[in-house]
Amino acid sequence: MFPQDMKAPSVTKLDADSFPSLFISIESDQYSDLELTKIVEDNLQTPLDKLESVGQSQIYSGREYIMRIEPDSKKLYQHKISLLEIESAIKEQNKDYPAGTIKTKSNNFIVTLAGSLSTPEEFGNIILKVQNGGIIKLRDIAKISLTSPDEDIIFRYNGKSSIALGLIKESKANVIDLSHEVTKALERIKESMPKGISMGIAYDAATPVKASIYAVFQTIFEALILVVLVTYLFLASAKITLIPFVTIPVSLIGTFSVMYAFGFSINIFTLLAMILAIGLVVDDAIVMLENIFRYNEMGHKPMEAAMLASKEIGFAIIAMTITLAAVFLPVGFIEGFIGKLFIEFAWTLAFCVLFSGFVALTLTPMMSSRMVKKHNTDLPKFLVKFNDILQFIQNKYIYYLKLTFDNQKKFVIIIASSFIVLIISFKFTQKIFVPQEDDGFLQVSLKGPEGSNLESSTKVVKEAEKILANYKDILGYLMVIGAGGSDNVFGFIPLKNWGERSCSQETIKNMLNKQFSEIPGMSIYAMDPRSMVSGNASSPIEFTIQTNLEYDDLDKISQQFIDIMKTNPIFLNVNRNLQSAMPTISIEVNRDKAYLYGMDLANIGKTVQYLLAGQQIGHFRMSNDLYDVILQFNQKDRKDISDFSKILIRAKNNNMLPLESIANITEKISVKSYSHYNNSKFVTISSDLAPDRKIDDAINEINKIAAKLLDPSNTIIEYIGEIKQMREADSNMLITFVFALIFIYLVLAAQFESFTDPLLILLAVPFSITGGVLALWLAGNSLNMYSNIGLITLIGLITKNSIMMVEFANQLRAKGVKVQEAIIESSKLRLRPILMTTLAAVVGALPLVFADGASAAARNSIGFVIVGGLNIGTIFTIFVIPVIYHTFKKD
Repeated sequence: MFPQDMKAPSVTKLDADSFPSLFISIESDQYSDLELTKIVEDNLQTPLDKLESVGQSQIYSGREYIMRIEPDSKKLYQHKISLLEIESAIKEQNKDYPAGTIKTKSNNFIVTLAGSLSTPEEFGNIILKVQNGGIIKLRDIAKISLTSPDEDIIFRYNGKSSIALGLIKESKANVIDLSHEVTKALERIKESMPKGISMGIAYDAATPVKASIYAVFQTIFEALILVVLVTYLFLASAKITLIPFVTIPVSLIGTFSVMYAFGFSINIFTLLAMILAIGLVVDDAIVMLENIFRYNEMGHKPMEAAMLASKEIGFAIIAMTITLAAVFLPVGFIEGFIGKLFIEFAWTLAFCVLFSGFVALTLTPMMSSRMVKKHNTDLPKFLVKFNDILQFIQNKYIYYLKLTFDNQKKFVIIIASSFIVLIISFKFTQKIFVPQEDDGFLQVSLKGPEGSNLESSTKVVKEAEKILANYKDILGYLMVIGAGGSDNVFGFIPLKNWGERSCSQETIKNMLNKQFSEIPGMSIYAMDPRSMVSGNASSPIEFTIQTNLEYDDLDKISQQFIDIMKTNPIFLNVNRNLQSAMPTISIEVNRDKAYLYGMDLANIGKTVQYLLAGQQIGHFRMSNDLYDVILQFNQKDRKDISDFSKILIRAKNNNMLPLESIANITEKISVKSYSHYNNSKFVTISSDLAPDRKIDDAINEINKIAAKLLDPSNTIIEYIGEIKQMREADSNMLITFVFALIFIYLVLAAQFESFTDPLLILLAVPFSITGGVLALWLAGNSLNMYSNIGLITLIGLITKNSIMMVEFANQLRAKGVKVQEAIIESSKLRLRPILMTTLAAVVGALPLVFADGASAAARNSIGFVIVGGLNIGTIFTIFVIPVIYHTFKKD
């Protein structure tokens, strides 16, 4: 059973967005902190709270008015007055009393006995008691002042104390909406603010997001230009190049309409889909156009060429389109966090591909029938040279393809070698959940010894600020001291724009942490901001130690774990959340004595509360606003533990007795908070990963330490955070990969009416995956959520090449051509469109490979996979598929 006076348990839903997304710093040399806080409340906070995107606001380091009443302990003892009597007198004499109404012939008047107080002088006249024929007033035993509460949160901006307004976005809004509305509103508000006040945005979470979106739009533009140039090189006509170019806006516009219908937004993931789509949507149009172009060169009229080419290639385009779209459908059906994250990416790309296929089958033949003319022989020299190179490649390709047919055993060895390369690349490529982005700012965290006060925390912050002031790549720095406890500090360090910096965010972080580690007394470190994908504060290594032992045992075990981790060069900034060193003062009341003296625990506890924290016992009105009245002992009466023993408490017979007469007061160390999970006590340990270290190595080291320190029968470790998400993501992506292959196989089996042709087509996939993973390894990149999506995309891309070769070979065989002749002729005729579509997709992805700045890591991961996978996969495809086709198909 719980105690009767215990409050009912409550469940609080923690929202990742419940932290301010924007801080406004306000400074003034002309106004006091009290005056400035009032100005901020009336002129800044109130109008900003009315904005649609603002859900909540909070003033940091603000100072509100209070009426502080500080009794003198000696005078209380002298006049035998208790704190409860003071509280009662203030409550009785600081309020208005309704006295009824007076009705006249024309009006009704409400009569009120005015008793509300508003100045220190008025509060000083409160009568406490009559003693020895004299009146004892509040001013006789207490100091009364109009002041502000003790400072519990300090906001510092660029090394100076300041007032800040933190804004939390409304749940349905996004940080860009918030930033836009607040920036616009600030321009109006500044005009109405009193002179002598400077304010500005100290931190804006939308900055890296806006930079990311801008960078992605720039990448889209670059990809568009490159794809058009590649198409022009192959088609050798600016006029004809317009035909596949039209596919891009038509497909994108159609996709936007579907996105709107499904409630999708324009975000990083949908924009990444658009980048990939630019290289993909022209594929079908290029294949159709190239075939029409070929028939036109054979002497057919434009309309006739369009009809013949459409009939011949239409099935292949339908197969390619449905196959590529089918790849992304399983991604959209993944459950949990990963599914929600990538459903918009997957379905946006799938719809874009479907629209492109529709355009290729309808608009492209129509435009070609009117725009394609006989081949122009009067070409610029560079186009003539390019066509000569293409013809040379085609001739050499057919030569080596025939050579491959005659040396199939050697070719099998080459194929086997590619799988060895895949295994090696996969083994040595780092595996993480998401790559760390250079977001253009760092977070700062400080954790001091339990019980550290604001003064000691501020001292450490000032030392850190001296270090920060020497970095030219830092725009500014803000620190919030005391939020979450006087021993806690969080802060933000905005960096200069990506092109203006001399080094990366990661380099700055490592240099700062090296210098921060030399600051004595507290643990302060810089860390990467929370990933928008992982949603975690940015420690890549997090795990819990769970036990059914006592907390003292958990404290010792976790400390030993941390000590060992700190000696290992793999780990940096090792911390735990077990707060075990909190100094406390224990007051153990002798209940028998208290009862004999006529004291109860409630009054004793309330008196101690007045001594330390103070108590709000009413309100007073000033300038039409209500403020608190605080009853609290003077600072001089609460400086030392000995003050507790001297505090006076009223006993029966009006006697005043010191607390030490009925209680034992001791100092001790106790646990500040207890954490439980599944009926087990637990502590969370977190760490950063040293540069050039793999997370798999860190996990292996942690497992070794656990095997050495922990008894599995009563204590275990469990990985959480990014490691847990990475494992879940890997499992989900493996399932998605398998289902994507199954989807494609079923689609192809239905289209080709064959069980073997889809298997032939899918044989290209392993080689493409090998190329993608090898590219990541050679580039020093990682296997992560983005690169995994790129690998799934490769399945659809590389099978398009196989589909063209197999389908055309089947058509030739249906006309009676022998297997080897059919596949060689198919390979020869399909080589040009394969090179065109592959090169279009590759150059469309090149801007992803060379991207820098905001969200560059995500784009790089996808880009390396697409470029490497398509290049290597295509080289193998144009040889492997013909050989396998020739082997398994019979005349």
